[in-house]
Order: sequence, then structure tokens, then C-alpha cells
Amino acid sequence: MINELSSVKNALSVLVLALVIALYLFANSSFFETDTLEWTGLSYLGADQLDLYMNFPKTNVWRVDTRELAAALMEHPWVETAKATWRWPNRIIVSVQERTPVAQTPTAGGWVLLDREGGLLPSTQTGVTYSLPIVTNLDITSPEQLVATARLMGMIPTKLQGSISEWNVSSRSFVTLTGIEILMGQPVDLEEKFILLEKILDDLILRNDHAKRIDLRVPKSPVISIL
Repeated sequence: MINELSSVKNALSVLVLALVIALYLFANSSFFETDTLEWTGLSYLGADQLDLYMNFPKTNVWRVDTRELAAALMEHPWVETAKATWRWPNRIIVSVQERTPVAQTPTAGGWVLLDREGGLLPSTQTGVTYSLPIVTNLDITSPEQLVATARLMGMIPTKLQGSISEWNVSSRSFVTLTGIEILMGQPVDLEEKFILLEKILDDLILRNDHAKRIDLRVPKSPVISIL
């Protein structure tokens, strides 16, 4: 009887050991290998750009530290947040939230973009034209100017965003796509100035008038120069 119990225990031990070895070999097989990251949430960046940036080697997904991978990706200047998740059997899905550009500005080294926090973003591709207002006379070495400009651009009402072509930092003026110069003056009462600007532009359209300049430096007494 004792010998029979011992034989059963030995058989079970061998079976468990075989199962563990089989699981180990299966988990480390090519079935779980990948050298591809699947990207979601991209608007400005391309998957090929992030593939090149990460240089992800062929590896077993069980050995991928998804938190470490996301942390490395967040070193990219365009990436605000990132989250990597594993999907059976060998897929790594990376969800990216890009930084939001609000304007673009020319520099000696080419065009750069300004995000809503006042950070500078490199152009994602050479020669690409973005549908964003151009900021001129901006000192990109001045954090104060960068933050103030980003704040201003972020305050532009949705209705006006498609009509603003340029913001000139030194003259504190906008230029619309139709060539109207809008003098904003000091960065005070901005909400009031934007509301007033919407009303003036709507009124010009209703009257079929074309303005050369709209002076909102004193919002209580706006000055409109008609062509």
C-alpha cells in the first residue's frame, strides 16, 4: 500500500514537472515573440516615426515591461501621455496622446510648433504645412513669451480659429485670412475683446463691408477702418 502511494506521488510529481516544463517552453516559444508595436491615437506623428524612435527589438511579450515602455515613449517631445497594454498572444498596443499644437513659428532652423502649455515642438515632417496660425516676432528663448502666446492662442474662440492667419508678438496684432489687421493691445480683457471681435466681424459680413483694421486696444471704444 505504501509503495502504491509512493508510486502515485512520484507519478504526480513527474506529471507536474512535465507540465511546468511544457508551460515554460510554450511561454518562451516564438508564438509569443513580436518586434511590432501597434499605435493608436496618432494625428501628427506617424507610426514609422515612433517605430524608429523606439527601435523595439524582437522580444517575448512576457518580458516586456509595459510601464517602462510607456515611460520611455513619454521622453518623445510630441508625446504627452502613453499607455502600453498586452493583447493575446503577442500584440503590444500603445495608446498615445499627443501634445496639442496651437500655432507655428519660423526659426533659423526651420518651423517649430507651439503647444498649449507654451512648449516647443519640432515639425513632424519636413515640408509639411500645418493649418495653424503663424506667430511672428516671437522670442523662442523667452519662457514668458512662449507661455503668454500659447495662452492667447488657446483663448481664440472656436468660431474665429479658422479665420486667424497670423499673430505678431511685437505689434500685438492678429491678421485674418482676408487681410484684416486686428490690434489687441495689452493682454487684458481678452475675453471681452474676442467677444467684441466676433460681433464686429459678423456685422461687417451683414453690411457687406470690408475692414482694413480693427482696433480693440480700448474695447469700450473700438475703431474700425473700412476699406
